[in-house]
Amino acid sequence: MFTLSVVFALVLLSCSQLISAGTVVTCIDSELYLSCDVGVIFVKSVTLGSQSTRYCGPAKPQNEIRCFAIPVPAVAKWCNGREECDVDKQQVIGEDPCFNPYTYYTTTYTCVPGKTSVTCEGKNSELKCARGKLKVIAANYGRTDDFTCLERRPIKKRINTKCFAPNSLDLVQQSCEGKRSCTVSASNDVFSDPCVGTRKYLWISYNCS
Repeated sequence: MFTLSVVFALVLLSCSQLISAGTVVTCIDSELYLSCDVGVIFVKSVTLGSQSTRYCGPAKPQNEIRCFAIPVPAVAKWCNGREECDVDKQQVIGEDPCFNPYTYYTTTYTCVPGKTSVTCEGKNSELKCARGKLKVIAANYGRTDDFTCLERRPIKKRINTKCFAPNSLDLVQQSCEGKRSCTVSASNDVFSDPCVGTRKYLWISYNCS
């Protein structure tokens, strides 16, 4: 049994509330935080809207809640396959589509078994299952931090830490899904170059099932 843990950010009123196992409500001006005690995050759905009088502000009449929830796929991009993640408003949307302080994210996720492979640009990633076959949970060729694969390389300019190759998951799945082992090159030749001038790495979250 994989357990789920959620840390709440409380700002004035309750800004993040556990509704049920694996479902979190986070006010739009608060940081969305997800974590797994065991395993890695797999986001099932995320919506943004203001459809309830219960969250993120004083109670309002139901007829004043008019903003319908819209899907927010970017949260999965930042969080899937990780043990924990923090996502702020600027990472997922440009502006509040509801234009009111009561807008909130509703995030449903679960924790699944997961291993992590990190391969620096120019190297080959080799995945292998002693038992079962490869199941790719998430993947990204790019960069989301300022330290991975930068050893012995002085940073002479600002690097892009919001770098994602949009085809990463599809390409890794094509090479590895359902196999006992596979090799994927962490290179621009395979994934194209999502952030020119920034040293990249191939990050893969997977399990054997």
